[in-house]
Amino acid sequence: MPTGKCALCLNNADLRRSHAIPDSVFKRISKENNGQSIRFHDDDTSLVDYSSDSWWEYQLCGNCEQHLNRNYEQYSLSAMRAGKGKILKHDFGVTFSEVDTLKLQLFFLSIFWRAANSKNEAYQKVYIPEPWNNELRLHLLNKTRVPLRFMTVKISRLIDKSTDGGFSLSNLKNVIASPFFRKLPDRKFSFCFLFEGFFIEIFMPGYTLKQRVAKGVINPLNKTVAAPYLNIFDIPEILNLLIAGYKKNLEGKVKFAT
Repeated sequence: MPTGKCALCLNNADLRRSHAIPDSVFKRISKENNGQSIRFHDDDTSLVDYSSDSWWEYQLCGNCEQHLNRNYEQYSLSAMRAGKGKILKHDFGVTFSEVDTLKLQLFFLSIFWRAANSKNEAYQKVYIPEPWNNELRLHLLNKTRVPLRFMTVKISRLIDKSTDGGFSLSNLKNVIASPFFRKLPDRKFSFCFLFEGFFIEIFMPGYTLKQRVAKGVINPLNKTVAAPYLNIFDIPEILNLLIAGYKKNLEGKVKFAT
């Protein structure tokens, strides 16, 4: 276990294996697939193969690992998996009510912050400029609400609208994509994550006052989140990735028997 400066508290300490997207997400997927997951890239050369990589690095001390896990991760994953609050299905999506939206906001922003401060190749497209990076660090450390004008978290429930077969919700929960960013008008950006059957988009700078009423926005001042359905094939970056994986399978560019 190496010693170094913890990225969150900034103290010198023994550093633990830290995960931006929670390790339990990777473990659940690999458990359902005999300890392995299938990995592929959207290039033309690499092969489709098995992987047990959970995108970790030595980043936080033990106390800060526990801080993020105990205060944000455990609760939020339970809420996403229908273990906290109430979940109602609608024509437009699903509603999470009676949930701690502050914990949900800080959970997703903690993933964003960890990824942006990670040297792992999977998170190379995630970036937070200063002084915003340090400001978010302090919010996470002190468990304080992040103003929506600063950063806005929006979540959607993934579905597959294919009429013939397609991905079930169980299938979609087993998909993790390396985060990517989108350049938006007016010098704004969004950073996109996909795991546990949800598409999470973090806007920086955040939404305007009028935009914050949109479905999917996590507002810590409310106790309800209405996550709209989003067809996985309507996400261009994910569609391109799936097409690349399918093409490689057809061309036999795999390291295992199919």
